[in-house]
Amino acid sequence: MEKKNPDFTKIESEIFSLVKSIQNLSIKFKEGIIDENFVRKAMNNAYKGLLKVTLYFKKNNISLEKFLENMNFIDDYNNALEIFEKFPKLNFSNGNNQTQIDDIEIMTETGKTSFFELPGIASKVTSTFITLMDALKLEGQDLYLIVKLLKELKTSLKNFPYPGLEEIRNKIKKIQKKVSNNTENLVKDSKFRNSIVDELYQIFKNFQKKLNVKN
Repeated sequence: MEKKNPDFTKIESEIFSLVKSIQNLSIKFKEGIIDENFVRKAMNNAYKGLLKVTLYFKKNNISLEKFLENMNFIDDYNNALEIFEKFPKLNFSNGNNQTQIDDIEIMTETGKTSFFELPGIASKVTSTFITLMDALKLEGQDLYLIVKLLKELKTSLKNFPYPGLEEIRNKIKKIQKKVSNNTENLVKDSKFRNSIVDELYQIFKNFQKKLNVKN
C-alpha cells in the first residue's frame, strides 16, 4: 500500500490557528474582555495543541523550524512561546484549582528550554521507561543501574513542561522509595521486580495517554 503524504496544508492551518488564538487570548485578557478561568483553560488547550504538533514533526523526522520558515511564520510562533513564558506573570489570582495553577507554573518554569526541544524530552522519557522496565526483567540485577534510571526518569519528568503530569511524578517518587527500601528483594525476588514493572507500565501508559501519542 502506498504511503500517504501528510496534509501539510492542514498542518499549516492548525499551527496558524493555535498561534493566533494564543496571541488573541493574551490581548483580550489584558484588555479585560475575558476572565482568568477562561484564559487558563484556553491557554492550556493551545499549549497542548502546539506540543502535539512538535511531537508529530519529531516522530516524522521533519524540521519544524524549517516548516515555520517556509510558512514565513516563525516570528509569530516564537511570540506565542514568549506569551507562555510570561503566562504566570499575568494578573491571575490563586483561584480554587491549585492543580491548574501548578500545571501552568511547571509549563513556564521549564520554559527556558526551547519548545523545539520538547519532543526530544518526550522521547527521552519514553526511552527511559522502556529501558528501566527491561532492566528490571533481567536476572542478576544491577542495583546501581536501576537507581540511576529511576533518578533519570524522575528528572526527565520534572523537566517536561506538560500539564497534568504531577500524579505521574508522584508515582515515580513512590516507586523510588519502594526500591530504596527493598534493595534485597529487588536483587533476589523476581515477583517483586515484576510488580515494579507492572506499576511502571501503567504509569507509562498514563503518560502516553496524557500526551495522546503512541510510539
